[in-house]
Amino acid sequence: MEQVKTRMLFDENSIAARVQELGKQISVDHPEGNLLLIGILKGSFVFMADLARSLSLPCQIDFARISSYGTGTVSAGQLKVVMDVGISVKDRHVILVDDIVDSGLTLSEYRKRLESASPKSLKIAAMIDKTARREKFVHVDYYGFRIEDGFLVGYGLDWDEKYRNLGGIYIIEP
Repeated sequence: MEQVKTRMLFDENSIAARVQELGKQISVDHPEGNLLLIGILKGSFVFMADLARSLSLPCQIDFARISSYGTGTVSAGQLKVVMDVGISVKDRHVILVDDIVDSGLTLSEYRKRLESASPKSLKIAAMIDKTARREKFVHVDYYGFRIEDGFLVGYGLDWDEKYRNLGGIYIIEP
């Protein structure tokens, strides 16, 4: 990696194994199907693809593009919906898929937006549940890994649109 010091937190094999576990659990929790995965772009795309393939039941997939970071490493705290879902969530089992839950501001606000459309159920799946800077409570129903703090890149996570393509998850060190 160029000009930043990083340390690997989770390698490709441990990520793959954890995603398979999450897929099995989601499949068990939703035996009746009618499942809609909504990925938060751009960060969720890698996790979402792996998670969808790990399910043992059919599902539909849609995306929303929401921003709260801009170019910094700390959430700006303002929700901006750039692109909303196109598939109705009404009476559906919805799983909102994100790369990371940090402050909770983005998912908390977007969750309210989806709840107003009357899904049958609404759960959250995130690759990373980061707890130290949580400002809004967000229950993460399915998470890959929980960490306290740190700025992460790789496996869809970015820093100013860079490093999403890394197979592992790395922490940027000061």
